[in-house]
Amino acid sequence: MVALMSLGRRWWIAIAVVVILAVLGRQQFATHNTPAGQPPLVHLDGASVEAMRADFNAAQDSVRLIVLLSPT
Repeated sequence: MVALMSLGRRWWIAIAVVVILAVLGRQQFATHNTPAGQPPLVHLDGASVEAMRADFNAAQDSVRLIVLLSPT
């Protein structure tokens, strides 16, 4: 009986640790803020493609990288 109670306590502690880490991770990584000195994030849609193309072509002397992420 005592072993079952201690196992239950361990599970609650593990769940609490996971929840705390998830909250801290969300605060750190799920924001739309950028570090100082970095341009702000831009939502890419049909109207902003031309601006992105012009910025991309203007930076010919820099390393350029386009990363597309999809949830599917």
